[in-house]
Amino acid sequence: MWVSKITKENLTNDVIDRLLFEGLNDNGASVDCIIVLGSIKAAKYRVPVAAKAFFSGRSEKIMLCGGKMRKFSNENMAEADNMYKKALELGVPEASIIIEKNSQNTIENILCSLLELQRSMWLNNVKSVLLVTTTYHMRRSLHIAKYLFPSHISVYPCPADDTTTKRDNWMNTPEGIDRVNEEALNIVRCINNGVIPDFEI
Repeated sequence: MWVSKITKENLTNDVIDRLLFEGLNDNGASVDCIIVLGSIKAAKYRVPVAAKAFFSGRSEKIMLCGGKMRKFSNENMAEADNMYKKALELGVPEASIIIEKNSQNTIENILCSLLELQRSMWLNNVKSVLLVTTTYHMRRSLHIAKYLFPSHISVYPCPADDTTTKRDNWMNTPEGIDRVNEEALNIVRCINNGVIPDFEI
């Protein structure tokens, strides 16, 4: 089934499972940089997964992406700054962290991460990256990254589960159902708008 043909009417649980969750396991690869995409809850769910990969020796660098201003514990700050605080709490050395604070959404996370990779490491020296985001958000993020990154850079998924949109429980709450349905249709919109190429599931 081509993803561009998915509609609200044919968006079954099986289609959602194949589109958002199938074949996105972390392969354990070592990479040149771990890239964590921003969100309001990224510090809670995504940064610990990235820190675990870092302390496993899979990379010497972690990039925290997200310039969107949010209210965290009664303090306004960029998503990346909130993730930075969490990374330091988890013991990630300051010298190993790259902060990207210009992006405002997923596409810009990817685009702006390229600029930061160039500035900190030179893109020609980067052969692979590990992409960390919430599991249900991974398919769209991975396809955007693979489409926009130079062909010599391999992009590997490193999904981070939250509490309500895991592969085995998203269908149990209205919040989980709404999130995965909106994400699935976001992918369709990306394809129909030419953001990423169409693909089959």
